[in-house]
Amino acid sequence: MRAVLEPLISAGKNGVEMISSDGAVRLVFPILSCYVADYPEQCLVTCSKYGTCPKCKTPAKNLGDKIAAEDRTPQWTESIILEAKEQMDGNSRKFHDYCMQYDVAGSVFRPFWQDFPLCNIHQSMTPDILHQLYQGVFKHIVSWVQRILPDGLLDQRIRTLPHGFGLRRFKNGFSALSQISGPERKQMAKILLGCLVGLIPKQGIMAITAILDFIQIAQYTTHDDTTLGYLQDALDRFHQHRDYFIKVKARDDFNIPKFHSLLHYLNSIKLYGTTNNYNTEMFERLHIDFAKDGWRATNHRDEFPQMICWLSRREKIATFEKYLAQNTTNTPHSPEPDNPEAASAQPATPSTPSTHGESRISIAKHPNSPQRRIETIETQHNCPDFIYYLKVFLNKYRAHPIPQQDFPYIKLPFSSLDVYHMFRFHPTSIHDEEEEKDMVKTLPITHQNSAGRFDTVIVFVNENAESTGIQGTRVGRVRVIFTLPPTITEYGVSIPAPEAWPTAPLAFVEWYSTFSSTPIEQHGMMYNIKKIKNTQGTRCQGAIIPLTDIRQSCMLFPMLERNSDNVPDAWTPDNTLDMALSFLLNNWLSKYSYQTLW
Repeated sequence: MRAVLEPLISAGKNGVEMISSDGAVRLVFPILSCYVADYPEQCLVTCSKYGTCPKCKTPAKNLGDKIAAEDRTPQWTESIILEAKEQMDGNSRKFHDYCMQYDVAGSVFRPFWQDFPLCNIHQSMTPDILHQLYQGVFKHIVSWVQRILPDGLLDQRIRTLPHGFGLRRFKNGFSALSQISGPERKQMAKILLGCLVGLIPKQGIMAITAILDFIQIAQYTTHDDTTLGYLQDALDRFHQHRDYFIKVKARDDFNIPKFHSLLHYLNSIKLYGTTNNYNTEMFERLHIDFAKDGWRATNHRDEFPQMICWLSRREKIATFEKYLAQNTTNTPHSPEPDNPEAASAQPATPSTPSTHGESRISIAKHPNSPQRRIETIETQHNCPDFIYYLKVFLNKYRAHPIPQQDFPYIKLPFSSLDVYHMFRFHPTSIHDEEEEKDMVKTLPITHQNSAGRFDTVIVFVNENAESTGIQGTRVGRVRVIFTLPPTITEYGVSIPAPEAWPTAPLAFVEWYSTFSSTPIEQHGMMYNIKKIKNTQGTRCQGAIIPLTDIRQSCMLFPMLERNSDNVPDAWTPDNTLDMALSFLLNNWLSKYSYQTLW
């Protein structure tokens, strides 16, 4: 490493001329300020004893302390190595033992960073979201929870969770997984807390909530004093409630380096900016591109020359494609896909503008179920009150509205509708540089799927609604996505539909109860909602709304009845929303959900 980075020494001391973006030549002094690495490499680079902290002098037996010890410095580390050299008397074992008693690695005689100008190698070690948080802290939490709960109980709940956009299905739960990757850990973090509500006491729920809060806030792409205060508060709450895991004998202590590393996140973010600037996840991706894919392209014999040849060819192809993209003036249009459900690149008709902000809608150019009879829609989409709410919706566009008690005696001026099974949209972005993506599906009941799939969404219901928070919104389940017909029938004659009727796609939603006033700590700070029971002879609560009134999709955790831990045998991912009566709103489904559902 010293041979590779040696040119930085003279460059940092004497400077090197570089051309800046404005064309001016400036004398630049590059220094080693950040070092992105996982924990084993951090210990190796900083000459720290494995099992201790590479940033401070906290010994291995005190890593569970709630306050970090004095910072390590390059001068202190070099002095320990120098003292060890003076006492070794040619015996490397003495050198090793002397260094190790001060928690300094006993295998490095001269650190590569020794002569680097203005270099504090210990301070330069940056947080690592992938290895420290997901593959470290969260991994421990999951293992402790599995140790606490009876075998199979957590997996039972996981197997019956309803669908959600961007959510992976764990058909066999967590226990069947082996060699879990980083992306899989992230998927597990989306659903863990909701599956534990009611299974472990309030103290355990609050400890896990605090850790998940810390993981989410640590990944913010912008920070200020307020959000850094949230980060510190999450860490303090975990320290307050973590003793639960010791009480239930899931753990004897918290002398774990990756848990201790949480103490240094706040200062690192203040020094080096947000954690997306130095996350090892971006480099992990290169393992796939440069190693795994290259190895798969070989015949697995004498693979290294073949991998180098394959990578060289891939680079040449990528360079040529970039050249073509820069020099091609007329790009042919892509052919339209044959599958209408996949043909969602073009919006159908212009969407009705929403007073709550623009949300770009992409829907199939051609309906998945054209001219579907309304009675069939009610059956296949399990919405027996669809016709009634169509009458309510269209009544608003009449010059002289009809009294509600006369609805049963009025026929609709059409008998069929064009029905769509999904649409994509882009919710209002929280950060300007990021474009959010979302999707809602309404798949009808078929022989293959006896329950269908009807996603849940967050809907704007009044003018108090904003792009974040739950004020002015309500959870609904989308039953039908459709467009009104361009022609209607009156007195047996086909005429154009009234101009006042919306031409943009609409959705029929069935409402859940309004949000509880505040989230509950024992529910992991998630809002509780309930299915509105239909007594005999009453209709469900529903409405027909423009798609632009849908702010985002959401996922609901089904709650079991009191004094019941086991999931009913009849529950499946397809029918859980129909079978359960009470739910928790999952604000851990994505980074976007975490920052909007509060």
